[in-house]
Amino acid sequence: MPADPLGAFIRTAKERGVPDDALVPLLKQNGWSERRVYRSLSQYYMTALGMAPPARGGRGVDARDAFLYVLNFITLGFWVVALGNLFATLIDRAFPDAASSSYPALLDAVAWQLATIIVAFPCFVIIGRLIAAEISRRPEAADSAIRAWLTYAALIVAALCILGNAIWVLEAFLTGTLTVRFLLDAVDVIGLGAGVFVYYLASLRQPAPAER
Repeated sequence: MPADPLGAFIRTAKERGVPDDALVPLLKQNGWSERRVYRSLSQYYMTALGMAPPARGGRGVDARDAFLYVLNFITLGFWVVALGNLFATLIDRAFPDAASSSYPALLDAVAWQLATIIVAFPCFVIIGRLIAAEISRRPEAADSAIRAWLTYAALIVAALCILGNAIWVLEAFLTGTLTVRFLLDAVDVIGLGAGVFVYYLASLRQPAPAER
């Protein structure tokens, strides 16, 4: 088997006259990313023509992708944390701590969380649509290394939240300190963490739109 099976296949296919628009979907169907296929095609043409394909605006595009994905991650963090705190406050009011003598007015207690959700969630939705439009315009953006790194970072954070709270609940159960309030607080964090995990996992599995 050749050291570079993709490059060897592309060279053989091009020698037999197979067009690029047939090669790319065929290789994508067999598990190769569009970015990797086009990189191998560039190497083939660079060897065949004796010159490298001209590059255009790569750094600017990468910077824009990084900006959108980082902002998407930050706005998600803002409204998810605020939503978790909002639920925690409501749980605290439904199952008050006997050691606490008084609570502030409910609106005062949740004002910051509500304001954060009202501002951050629409920003998150708008940025998500901008990212979807960018991927539709540039299908290769779906294979962006920046997108992959930030998505996996979000998956790791969500998985740590789920795992940590599951351990927290089990420890409370084993020591006999598990209460309804404690359990609901854990469900709050685990539920939001699972939602973030599923959202980002689905974004990884979503196929890129066809190249125009």
